[in-house]
Amino acid sequence: MKRIFAVILMAMLLAGCEGKFIKKNVPNTCGNTGWTLTTVHYGDAYITVIPISEIVDGAEWRFVLDPGPDSGGVDYGDSTVKVRGKTTGGWFDEQEGTANADRSIKVCIDSGSLSEDDIVFYDVEVVGHGRLDPRGRVIVRP
Repeated sequence: MKRIFAVILMAMLLAGCEGKFIKKNVPNTCGNTGWTLTTVHYGDAYITVIPISEIVDGAEWRFVLDPGPDSGGVDYGDSTVKVRGKTTGGWFDEQEGTANADRSIKVCIDSGSLSEDDIVFYDVEVVGHGRLDPRGRVIVRP
């Protein structure tokens, strides 16, 4: 019951931030400031990702991992999630993580290969469960 309440609370807190560039003045792991949040929801027979996100050139993109409840003896929090850029130019390399160990996957966007308003594609794979190929719109931070 506590876990369900925590998931609902986290979803409410992140709902206003989903897919938007936030924390513009807070340092990130890419040697810059700010990040874009995208939540990956997954579980028994589903994977959901916000289809369009604002990707800030040269900044950080955080994929928050939100596994569904355990089902049939499967702990989705232990499932490996992989993300990788598909658009030509290697705008970010494949990264992976699990909800139980990492909580999120942090990706640094390569500023040399993108231009403002580019539409870029990426893969989100929950190993052993499925794959999605969402897209994002590149913005240039002021």
